[in-house]
Amino acid sequence: MNKNIFIEKLFKKAKELKIEEFEVYYMSGENTTVKVFNGKIDSFSDNTNQGISFRGKFDGKMGYSYSESFDEEDIIFLIEEARENAAIIENTDEQIIFGEKCEYKETETYSKDLDEITVEQMKDFLFKMESYVKSLDKRIKNVNNCTFVIGKGERVIKNSKGIDLRDEGNFAYVVLSVSVADKNKIKTAYDFKIGKKFSDFDYKKLGDVVVKKAISKLDVIEVSLDNNLCVVENLTFASLLGSMLGNFYAESVQKGISKLKGKINEIIANKNVTLIDDPFLKDGYSNSSFDAEGVPTKYKEIIKDGVLKTYLYNLKTANKDGVKSTGNASKGGYKGIIGTSCYNLYLKNGETSLEDLFKKVGNGVYITSFAGLHSGLNSISGDFSLAGEGFYIKDGKLDKGLNQITIAGNFYTLLNNIEEIGNDLRFDSSGIGCPSILIKGLNIESD
Repeated sequence: MNKNIFIEKLFKKAKELKIEEFEVYYMSGENTTVKVFNGKIDSFSDNTNQGISFRGKFDGKMGYSYSESFDEEDIIFLIEEARENAAIIENTDEQIIFGEKCEYKETETYSKDLDEITVEQMKDFLFKMESYVKSLDKRIKNVNNCTFVIGKGERVIKNSKGIDLRDEGNFAYVVLSVSVADKNKIKTAYDFKIGKKFSDFDYKKLGDVVVKKAISKLDVIEVSLDNNLCVVENLTFASLLGSMLGNFYAESVQKGISKLKGKINEIIANKNVTLIDDPFLKDGYSNSSFDAEGVPTKYKEIIKDGVLKTYLYNLKTANKDGVKSTGNASKGGYKGIIGTSCYNLYLKNGETSLEDLFKKVGNGVYITSFAGLHSGLNSISGDFSLAGEGFYIKDGKLDKGLNQITIAGNFYTLLNNIEEIGNDLRFDSSGIGCPSILIKGLNIESD
């Protein structure tokens, strides 16, 4: 059955059965992935999935159900499954279905140009990129990952309180990873490019960047490190910020597992730090006019000039604190329960170039990766001890690579120790963006 007809029939049946409150949530996704290796197609996939979830209140308790099929009999199944689940749920938190009359700000979520990209163009691009990369340097051992992905999705939220919302989004990205070898040393490097049209992708530019990264790691030195100042690369700091992001969610604060509890309107970072969540960012890749509960999204400064201004809320957590939702409800697909997430979350750009950050360091370390964030970081205390990669900064200029380094510190202390912020803001593939930063106080040791 057509999904629109199915949604209308499900909605009509729920009303006939006089369910107190209910919501229909539909989500679909399509992904085309091409990967090449040694001049041949290594893998190709063209996947489509869709599903629908239903939640409703039965005797004051919310029940959930979902289905991947859209047959007539699934209508009753969804309602009865939700009813049965409501009967056994023991969670006493009030579950809310949104119904306020609101204005929704329009934002760009779909690029029609991406629809014009063909599979043949994807293949040709990857073959050219792999061939070009291999020609750049005789020390290139392998092109480990040479992948092009295009995807799109649709979302529908319709509920008994008058919410009827739809949006579409799409994306495209290329990933390149290489390994290089020289004598007994083997190093790897990768990078990616996200784009909104085919002309955004330049295989030579991406290839040059990745090969230069990899080759630069072969020439390493051992040096006594000065732990006073260091620079953390933009995407590297974004990875650390992403691992600590849950502490800004109201749910973590309410459960007592965030050190930010009770810190609203208090200084938690250097005054040069402003952390923004913007669902309407120009050329943003995670834009949205409404969240997973149908609440309008909004621009917000989580940290402003070093001061914590807000937690991130969905309806349930906002109700607990007696505040308005910040429009940050999320669902991990149509099967998921309501949680919290961000849109385009980023540390506000500074005015200093990366080269000038190096000059301010004098002699120190440029950290270009953290490894083991899943095991070497305590996301509650903020303490971390991580393996990493980096380069020595000598006399204010980038010098040779460091064989392996260990970086230890505390995330909350780090926020206060950000001396200067670069002007090279870049977003990672999860929608978190950072400029490079100049910080003090990290303990860095060379192995």
